[in-house]
Amino acid sequence: MSNPIDSHGPSQSAFYVHLEDPVRNDPPSGLHRKYRPYPPRPQEQRLGAAEERRSWLGEQKVEQLSVRLARVALITDRHHRQATRSWQEAQDRITRDMDEHVRKRTMAISKRLRNLNDHHQKVQVRKDEVKQEKLLRKLNHLYEANNASTISQFWGKIHK
Repeated sequence: MSNPIDSHGPSQSAFYVHLEDPVRNDPPSGLHRKYRPYPPRPQEQRLGAAEERRSWLGEQKVEQLSVRLARVALITDRHHRQATRSWQEAQDRITRDMDEHVRKRTMAISKRLRNLNDHHQKVQVRKDEVKQEKLLRKLNHLYEANNASTISQFWGKIHK
């Protein structure tokens, strides 16, 4: 045999070393499942098992539906409480705003009434003053007229 390290030429060769024969034993029995058909059961036993499964599935559905209905009831109740609270807050806000508006409007009307009463009193005072002034003018005119006639009676007519 030639040493590949010593050879300097183009002739290279490969070789195979056989160390051990392959294992031909079957693997342990626990590694493979063997098909074993179930022994046949009587009809009554199979029907009983099917009825048990059916009732169990029905109970599961009822339980799931009751859980879902409870969640729906909880969500609905929360929604109603929030909506009611929202409506109550809106009603309170509107009531506060209306009370404030009524208070301001009442103050404005009261102020206007006071101003009108003050004006009415001033007009009344001026009216009384004008009446008194007219009365004094009339009295003055009568006095002057009486004086003139009295003077003319005593002295005669001055201008003739």
